[in-house]
Amino acid sequence: MKWNIADLPVFVAVVEREGISAAARALRMPKSSVSRFIQRLEDDLQVRLLERNSRQMRMTSEGEIFYKHCQLIMEQIEVADAQMNGLTHTPSGELTVSLPMAFSRHILGGHLNSFHEQYPEIQLNIQVTPTTVDLIGDHIDLAVQVGDLPDSELIAVPLFETPLVWVANPATFSANHRFDSLEDLLAEVKVCERRYNRTPLLIRHHGEKQKAEIEAPIETIDPIMVRDTVAAGTGIGLLPRIYCAELIEAGQLVEVGREYALDAPAKASAVYTSRRMLSAKTRLFIEFLKELTEGWG
Repeated sequence: MKWNIADLPVFVAVVEREGISAAARALRMPKSSVSRFIQRLEDDLQVRLLERNSRQMRMTSEGEIFYKHCQLIMEQIEVADAQMNGLTHTPSGELTVSLPMAFSRHILGGHLNSFHEQYPEIQLNIQVTPTTVDLIGDHIDLAVQVGDLPDSELIAVPLFETPLVWVANPATFSANHRFDSLEDLLAEVKVCERRYNRTPLLIRHHGEKQKAEIEAPIETIDPIMVRDTVAAGTGIGLLPRIYCAELIEAGQLVEVGREYALDAPAKASAVYTSRRMLSAKTRLFIEFLKELTEGWG
């Protein structure tokens, strides 16, 4: 390798600050030094990374490729640095975590004390939020999110996947009840989580896939409310199995309509904004969540 790894932060700063002057101010370096670093990097690589004149600057196609690699290299360096600091320092300070209601009540609530006992210097600020949060705008260190991530720039750590199942009170429908068609099944769905109601779903029936929509008259953002409402005798509900498995085993709910299976599972991930500068306390809580949810689903 002919180029100097110490030049990478300078190149990244120029790109992200959109100019040599702004990068020099951020790095507290003379502009001439920044220009010299960039020139040396281009000479070592034998490619032009930046097209620049007196008024503007843009990356070349080679520069765009190299910038992506620089980001990955710097992220890995900072992750290593954070992990080494975690080995030599006791993790401490406030950690703000956003959780969906069902996850906090059904999965995490009874286990927080074990994390506190392991890391008493970490002050947990648990926010139970009904909707997806803005991690940067709401000053959230870590969030558990259900489903696909709308923001592709978030870093996601998978926690679990669980099938979506149709459930009913056994006094309303037996597990052996056969529906004449998918439409007959959907007509009996009376309560549904908002993310699945009135939105196209892909359903498999005898190996064939078809699109359909639930039009439940009762809609909620809380799958635990769906579960409890169905258990009380209100029609059929669609639920992640992780939230109803205990009631099925206890005979309070039965799984129905098995021949109409949802093509995609429900899934949950721990998400944060960037690998860069991931704190030791955030990393420890992610590991705690992974251990807690191992085998769920």
